[in-house]
Amino acid sequence: MYAQNALRAGTASTKTRSEVRGGGKKPYQQKKTGNARQGSRRTPLRPGGGVIFGPKPRDFSVDMNQKERRIAMATAFQSASPDVVVVENLDGKFDSPKTKNMVEFLDRVGLKPSEEKVLLVIEGAKRNALLSARNIDRLKINKPNSLKITDVSLQVNPTPGIRTLVGALNSIKSIFGAATASEPEAAQEEEAAPAAA
Repeated sequence: MYAQNALRAGTASTKTRSEVRGGGKKPYQQKKTGNARQGSRRTPLRPGGGVIFGPKPRDFSVDMNQKERRIAMATAFQSASPDVVVVENLDGKFDSPKTKNMVEFLDRVGLKPSEEKVLLVIEGAKRNALLSARNIDRLKINKPNSLKITDVSLQVNPTPGIRTLVGALNSIKSIFGAATASEPEAAQEEEAAPAAA
């Protein structure tokens, strides 16, 4: 709710009877017509009139303590721990920014962005990795200190797989104090071709 409210623009607006154009003249005299008395053509009871209790621009965001936010993020990581896969660091893996290299890397560690959403959490400035991943539709890259609960929570934003790096995993634990998985096994990248039986 905290994250969803923060995403709301809050720009919906309507005009009251005092803001609608016109309505300065009394439609008809007070008595002798048999009709109910009217003082303006822009009353909310008539077409073209103002809106009663309509929406006005407002800020929907709510305050939340930093400790509460960290607990919520830690809980989201624990709920998503079965889908967390820890892979080795990306240092030296991408010499040039190519989408093909990122697709091959994800395929080697068992990820398929074409079939599922993948959140890749990396640490540090890895420019080639970021450029290689920006053209993959279902792949989202973020840093540990920039994570939002909507990126992790399976209830708010369905994400079949959450993929983190070993270095990022340590940073996540230090920031949010959560063990995202119980002793996760690092997915070793298979650089060499599998040996023939």
